[in-house]
Amino acid sequence: MGLKPPLSYVDQIERLKKNGVEIPDYETALSVLSEANYYRLSGYALQFRIDPQKSRYQSGTSFEKIHNLYLFDTELRNLLKSYLEKIEILCRTRIAYGFSLNKCQLPPHDGHYEDRNFYNKDSHKKIIESLHREENYNKDSLIVKHHRAKYENKMPLWVCVEIMSFSNLSKLYHAMYISDKETIAASLSTRHDILSNHLHCLSNLRNKCAHGARLYNSVYNPPPKLGIATLKKYPDLKSNSFLAYLIIIIRRLTQNEDKKALVDSFFNLIDKYHIYLDLDYLGCPVNYEMILRGEIN
Repeated sequence: MGLKPPLSYVDQIERLKKNGVEIPDYETALSVLSEANYYRLSGYALQFRIDPQKSRYQSGTSFEKIHNLYLFDTELRNLLKSYLEKIEILCRTRIAYGFSLNKCQLPPHDGHYEDRNFYNKDSHKKIIESLHREENYNKDSLIVKHHRAKYENKMPLWVCVEIMSFSNLSKLYHAMYISDKETIAASLSTRHDILSNHLHCLSNLRNKCAHGARLYNSVYNPPPKLGIATLKKYPDLKSNSFLAYLIIIIRRLTQNEDKKALVDSFFNLIDKYHIYLDLDYLGCPVNYEMILRGEIN
């Protein structure tokens, strides 16, 4: 079976109208489709389909609704990026510091390159291979040039963590022995198993935000560890939801003013688009405001 033929912007509008989408403002729809990929935009219309396997939409489905969900999602990603960056930089710093003091004290201070210092040796090998690829990608960087010339193509861990992806940073931490993970986790006021899970979750979320993936009406994996007390207190809180991921962002932020600013900005964004949103698609139960306020110390 061949692929579907490409459609012009005009044909895309006609396809939407044929499938039941109301488009009273033709010029606006044309402008939006010329800037936002049809496939990307159509993801925000999934909730309005009569049958999930077919493209027919419910009566009253408007292009305006779909576009505003897209705009909401764009603003939501932009909101999260700055806070995810704070967490990412903090974790890079604490992981490099904790592991280096434990395993890189003795000359030649390159314990992070030695698989004997890692519990999961296969994972460590893949991370180092990926690190070398990142070095080649950044071969014109003055830092990379300096360490390649002076230190036999090796770099201290506090340099490596600035080059490797957040995903590989998460994998590096996960590959460590528990004793090293505990040292790092303690510096972040948490347990090693929780930090490992949160790093995995947040690296996935960071990639979603960086690549413009849909946050609204999306399933989140892996489910974050929120603790038995939280789940008992809020039985309607879904662990594979956006709200659960927002909670772990709040928990990994160290400054209370950042936590408050994030929560307030999220509430303001909800207020701005509330007539278009179904909060179930964010995993927000009726008491979601109380849940988030409760995460602020």
